[in-house]
Parts: sequence; structure tokens; C-alpha cells
Amino acid sequence: MSVLMTILSMLPIISLLLCLLVFKFTVARSGAISLGLTLVLAIGFFGLPILDGLPIAVGKALWLALFVSLIVWLAIFLYHLVDDFKAFEVINKNIALFVEDKFVAFLLLAWMFTGLLQGMAGFGVPAVIVTPILIALGFNGIKSLAAALLGHSWAVTFGSLGAAFFVIQGLSPAYLYDSQQLANAMFIFNTIAHLLTGLGVCFIYDGFKGIRKGLSYVIPVSIVMTIVQYFVIFFMSAFPVAGLLPALVGLLTLFGIYKLRAKKSEEKKSFYRGEKLNLLQAILPYLVIIVLALGFQFVPGRVNDAASFGPNLPGFTVNDTGLFGTDAPEFFQYVQGDRVYAYGQPLYYDGVAVHYYGERVYTVLMVQPVTNYNPIRVFRHPAVLLLSAAVTALLVYAKAGILKGDVVKGAFKKTVKKGIPATLALLALGNMSLIMMDSGMTLQLARATADLAGGVYPLFAPFIGVLGSFLTGNNTNANVLFGAFQNTIATELNVSNYVMAAAQSMMAGVAVSVGPTLILMGALASNQKGVESTILKKLLPIVLIIALVMGVVNLFVIPHDNFARFVDFLTFNR
Repeated sequence: MSVLMTILSMLPIISLLLCLLVFKFTVARSGAISLGLTLVLAIGFFGLPILDGLPIAVGKALWLALFVSLIVWLAIFLYHLVDDFKAFEVINKNIALFVEDKFVAFLLLAWMFTGLLQGMAGFGVPAVIVTPILIALGFNGIKSLAAALLGHSWAVTFGSLGAAFFVIQGLSPAYLYDSQQLANAMFIFNTIAHLLTGLGVCFIYDGFKGIRKGLSYVIPVSIVMTIVQYFVIFFMSAFPVAGLLPALVGLLTLFGIYKLRAKKSEEKKSFYRGEKLNLLQAILPYLVIIVLALGFQFVPGRVNDAASFGPNLPGFTVNDTGLFGTDAPEFFQYVQGDRVYAYGQPLYYDGVAVHYYGERVYTVLMVQPVTNYNPIRVFRHPAVLLLSAAVTALLVYAKAGILKGDVVKGAFKKTVKKGIPATLALLALGNMSLIMMDSGMTLQLARATADLAGGVYPLFAPFIGVLGSFLTGNNTNANVLFGAFQNTIATELNVSNYVMAAAQSMMAGVAVSVGPTLILMGALASNQKGVESTILKKLLPIVLIIALVMGVVNLFVIPHDNFARFVDFLTFNR
């Protein structure tokens, strides 16, 4: 029975991949088809309650779609404002003026500048901002989007000035209370991500020729970033800037290496000015994003909590008899009513309540109630940054005397035209993901993977992170989805929970680049509707290679003794 249920749990993902990669359907159409299949399986085979469970899962998906749609719509609007008023022209000509090597400009923007933005803002902002700039510089649109998606992903786990890191720690069921130990483990995998995402961007630019050309830039910059992050994490414990500072120093290092190698020019260069806009006016909306992202970090916690809102949703149980049923159980002590007890407490297995009926033991999936689900925080949500940038752009263009109502109206119409399909796609993908999670399909799939892998499971643990980000498009949600499972496996294998959590989260961060939601956001914001399947084909092999490398490292570092020795070595046994 479990083999059949595992196969069934795979079908929605297989359907989504086939629709995107083989049939090349749009994200909205692919999501709708896969959602229909998910509904049939969740209700018909996995026991998702139609009246109690389905409305809650759908409610979560609706709220998630609103959360993301606010970002998507404002990102599209900002793009068209900046593009239609010719601000991109000023930005791009100045970049071309001071970085004449096209390859270096591509690497600088797609790998380092996106990482810098991710360190401050996050959730799609780097790809949304940088992809249009790359396209306007003359780079291929598909390569630009793929590179921006992959290039920023190394900074996701410590992104948003460390917010993602603390969320990951808070979500952990293994009580990873020691932030330092968790950050130490994160450092191991972030070092890999620095290097491999940089080489991945080079490969996107020009295949293996791009890698050969990029080695002399990527290796020294990765070393510098690793050194900076090493001191930030191990000696300063400044986790909020563990992504931001390496990105800033890495960007300056890359530019410095380029300037040292560039031919000296006798010609004195001055900034390019457009007909109506100078460089400062052109980049001011983006400077607002950076300044506000930094400034919001100083908002007191109580104010930030008060200025947040999200729905409160009840919990429910899923009838999984037959999915988790086992004969002749040996892991419980006694039964009281229909609940199995051990050491005087109701027994849970991987967070699932264990029940006893007749001669068999079953588990019933308990979907916990949530308060303030996935809240929209006024001082954290990227939509606030994008809206502020759009308002700044309008004020700048008005002061420059170029603001025209018909241009703004045209930008708004384009936003509506692109935003509606995007929201429909988000609804389909969100519902599919949440229904799979709340029905137990995702948990069943992850368990089957662990059972199949056995003692070498740590090698495959990063691939669970990839699966989580592919399904949810978000590092945090991927950790909500599989964090408990990964830590339970670590406990059962008697290996480091810190290392397992780090491998899960860091790879989930890199894998946001293949999340259909984020790909869709970047495609729409850069005026590239319908390229989603092409982007996924280009990025998926690179992401899987990175997952394999992280898996190999995880396999060797994850034993408690190995991790302790590694940390002692890095800290000089202090």
C-alpha cells in the first residue's frame, strides 16, 4: 500500500514537470492541470476532509496568492514606469561606460548585485530589478532571467538582513536553540553556494567557455566572500549581515579585479546624462528600496509585530489509515482509548499522531492550527519597498518635467494585463502545494525518499530542499514543509541536527531559482511572458548538480564528531 501511495504522491509533481518541460504549457495552465489531479488524489486516496480540511488548505493558498501578487503587480508596474520613461537607458549606458567588458558586467549584476539586493530585501526583488537592467544592456532575455534567479540564490538563507535565518531556526522542531551552531553549519554550505552559483552564472552566459573565462573572477571573489562570512559568523556572530556584507565586499572585489586588468585609458570618463534624467534621478527609485530595506531593520519588534496581519486558521486531522498502517508495532507501550502512549505521553511519529484500531496501528496526520498565518508585515513586505520606489519614480519624473498621464496609464494597463494571469497561476500553484502538504502527500513522498536511501540519506537530504522550494517557490515555506521531517531523520540517524537543518535550508535557498512562482514573477517583470519552461530547463540541471555536491559534503560532515572537529578547526579550538 505504501508503495502505491508514494507513486500517487509523485503524480502531481510529475504532471507539473511534464506540462512545463515537455508540453511547454504556461505556468497557469500547468498549475491548473496539476491542481485538478492533486484534488482527486488528496480527497480520493489520502483522506483529506472535504468540509474541514480542504477549505483551510485553500484559504492558505488564497492568502499566499495575495501575499505574492502584491509583489508581482507592483514589480510589473515599477518595471514599466522605469522603462517607459527611459530611465533604464541612463542606467545601462553608465554601466556600459564604466564596465566595458560585457561578460564582467553580466557577472557583476547577475551574481553580486542580486546577492546584495537579496541580503537587504528578498522574495523575488533581485530578479525583478536586475533582469530588466541586463536585458536593456543588450543581453539575451532568457539568459538574463536565468542568471539573475540563480545568481541571487546563494544569499537567500541569510537574506533580508538575516530574517530568513531566524525564521528557519524558529521553525525547527529539533529545538535548534543555539544560533551560533546553526550558523556555523550554514557557513559550510554557503561556501559551496558562493562558488557554484557564480560558475553557474558563467555557464548560463556562454557554456563551458563562460566557466573557463569566469574562473579567474569567481574563485578569488568566492574566497573573499567566504573569508568575510567566516569572520561575520564565527567571530562577530552578526547573523543579520552574514549575507549582506559578503555580497558588498564581493561586488567591490569583482569590480576591483576588473579595473586592475582593464587597459588604462587616458580619456577621462564622465557619467552619461539622458535628455531629461541624470544617473542619480534614474537610480533613485532603487536607492529608495535599499535605504528603506536597511532602515526597516531598526523598527522595534513590537511595532513590527503590531503592523502585521494574517488569517487565523483552525487545525484538522487527515484520515491516513492505510497510508501509514503497520502490523505488529513494537514502538509503543500501551493504548488508552484509540491513542498510543509512550512514557506517559501521546505518541507522535514524525509529527503525526499514532492511533490503534483492532490489530493494527495507524497514524492520523494532525494539521496544526495557525495564528497570523504568513503575515504581511508593513515594515518587511517587499511590496512596500516596490510601492515606495514607484512613488519615488513618479515624483522624480514630475520634477524632471517628463511625467505624462498617458504613459502612467499605459504602464498601469500593462500591469493589469500581465498581473491577472500571474495571479491565476499563483492560485493554481499555491493550492496544489498546500493541498499536497495538508493531505500528507508531501510527507509520504519525503518519507519514501528517506526509507529508500537508508544510511546514506544525508547524501539525498539537499534534494528534499530542492523539492520543497520547487513546490512552494520559497525558502521559508520549504522549511515549513520539510524541516520537521529532516530533523526527525537526523535524530533517528544520530547525526547533527544543525548540519541537517543547514543542508535543507541552504539548498532550499539555492532552489528558489527553479520555483515556478519566482520564475513567473521574473518573467512578467521583465516583459517575457511564456518563457517559464525554457528557464526551468536551463536552471534545473545546474541546481541538481549543486544539490549533489552539497549532499556529498553533508554525508561527510554530518556525524556529530566530524562537525565538532570542523568547528574546532575553524575557531582554533577556542
